[in-house]
Amino acid sequence: MPRLNLAKLPTPLDEAPRLSAALGPRILFKRDDLTGVGLGGNKVRKLEFLIARALQEGADTLIASGGFQSNLARIAVAMANGVGMRTELVLGGVPGEPRPMVGNLLLDRLLGAKVTYVDTEPRWDFGDSIERVEAEVRRRGGHPYVVPLGASSAEGVAAYICATAELQQQLVELNVEPHHLIVGVGSGGTYTGLLLGQMNLQAGYRVTGISVSRTREYLLDKIPEFAREAGSELQLSHLPRRQDIFVQDEYVGPSYGALTQGCSEAIRLVARTEGVILDPVYSGKAMAGLIGMIRSGLIRRDETVVFLHTGGQPALFAYESEQLLGRE
Repeated sequence: MPRLNLAKLPTPLDEAPRLSAALGPRILFKRDDLTGVGLGGNKVRKLEFLIARALQEGADTLIASGGFQSNLARIAVAMANGVGMRTELVLGGVPGEPRPMVGNLLLDRLLGAKVTYVDTEPRWDFGDSIERVEAEVRRRGGHPYVVPLGASSAEGVAAYICATAELQQQLVELNVEPHHLIVGVGSGGTYTGLLLGQMNLQAGYRVTGISVSRTREYLLDKIPEFAREAGSELQLSHLPRRQDIFVQDEYVGPSYGALTQGCSEAIRLVARTEGVILDPVYSGKAMAGLIGMIRSGLIRRDETVVFLHTGGQPALFAYESEQLLGRE
C-alpha cells in the first residue's frame, strides 16, 4: 500500500511507575498521542496510508466525517494541509447537541477546513450528507477522496499491524513480555489492526478493547467480519473468530462522549501520578476500563500491561471544569 511518512515514529513506550504502584500491575504507556501531526493521535498512522491512497488516485480534496469534537477530522485537516490538499469536514451530532467553538472544532477552523454541520440520529447516521458534499466538490471541478468513518479500512488496519511490529521491537529492547494490551474502541479499526497484528506476528499478549460507544454484542459481530475483509485484502494468514475478540462495554456511560465518573477519576489519577493527560472520549474511558479490570481481578497484580494512548486531548476543552475535577 502507498504510505506517507509524516508521523513521528516510533512513538515512545514509557514505564508508568507511580501509576503502577497505585494500581498494582506493571503498566507501560504506548504514546500514540505523540505521533506529531496536528497535535497527534492514533489517526495519524491510519491517515498516512489513506492520504497516500488519495494522492495516488489523483484526489485534491479530502472529505472526513465524525462528531463535533472529532480527532480524525482535526488530524485529517492538518495532514492534508501538509501535502497541499483541501479538506471538507462533515461533522454530526444528535439534534440539540452543543458545538462550542473550542477544542478540536476550533482547531478545524484554525486549520482552514470547510465544515458542514448535520444532525445525526442515530449518532453515526450521516444520511446522504457526505455524498452531497462529495458531489459539490466534483461540481466545482475538484477530485474528492472520502475517508471512511474513523479511518477504519484495510489501510487503517495495516497502520496498526505496522504499529504492532514497532511495539514488538520496543518490547524486545526493554526485555518486557506483557500479558495485556489495552486500547479504547470506537469504530474498531485500531483494535482490529492490533488484534490482527498480535495474531499474525505471534505476540504473546491479549488485546482487550474498552468500548467508548458500541455494545459488546455489536463489536463481537462486527470486528470478525471487518477483520476478514481487511485480512483478505492484506493477505493475512490468521483471522479472528468471535471467541478471539475481547471487548468490554461497561464503561461507555450514557452515550459516546458522555463523561462518566470513572473516566474523570481515571484522567485525574493518570495526570497526578504520571503527568500524562488523557482525553474524556477515548483514552480516559479506556483507562477507566483498565482500572475496572484490575479491581475485578481480570488483570492480576503480578501481570504487565501496555496501555495504548490514542490521543484526543483537545476535546478536554469542550467539557466543563466541574465535570473533570469532580467535587474539588
